[in-house]
Amino acid sequence: MLIVLFLILIAYQMMRYIQVLVKMRKKVIFPVEEKDIMAIRKHPVRPVLRPTYKDQKNGIIIYGVFLLFILAFFIYTVSLENWPLLLTPAISLLYLHNLFNMFSIVNDGLLVGGRFVHWKDIKSYQFKPIDIDHRFYGHTKEVNEAGYELVFNRRLFSSYCIVISEETKEKITEILREYGKVAEEPLKPQEA
Repeated sequence: MLIVLFLILIAYQMMRYIQVLVKMRKKVIFPVEEKDIMAIRKHPVRPVLRPTYKDQKNGIIIYGVFLLFILAFFIYTVSLENWPLLLTPAISLLYLHNLFNMFSIVNDGLLVGGRFVHWKDIKSYQFKPIDIDHRFYGHTKEVNEAGYELVFNRRLFSSYCIVISEETKEKITEILREYGKVAEEPLKPQEA
């Protein structure tokens, strides 16, 4: 049973990896201009990179090598019949999407980190201001002064990016309404 479960997990991660690589070839709707790219961040310290194979080369290589390592490790563990060894790499599979430093909007959804999120999977989105109580406060001056965490609420999980420009925030809002037909969720009183 554990063998089947782990194989399903590896196959799922490989499918998501291939899906992201395919979606990276699609025409990007946003961000197109350099100032918009500089105003969006996946991590508070550095702007996102374009969703191209050239710019995402390190993430693509590390992700692919890690998937192959996990597959080889799985085969090795099965031969030893030492199942507890599989727990550590299985948990790390859940965080592989952080290897990609990208955010882009394409016709059929979003590329956020190493994940593709289809429009139908997004329930709503929110712009949460980054203030002194926010987890990203204190990383950089730009994020502290004019930053928002853009959170996409999905069915089970959420995805996010950081926007540090009012102009970029307005562009994203307009695109999300036009292409995704996604509603903005108002902030709750404790989040405002």
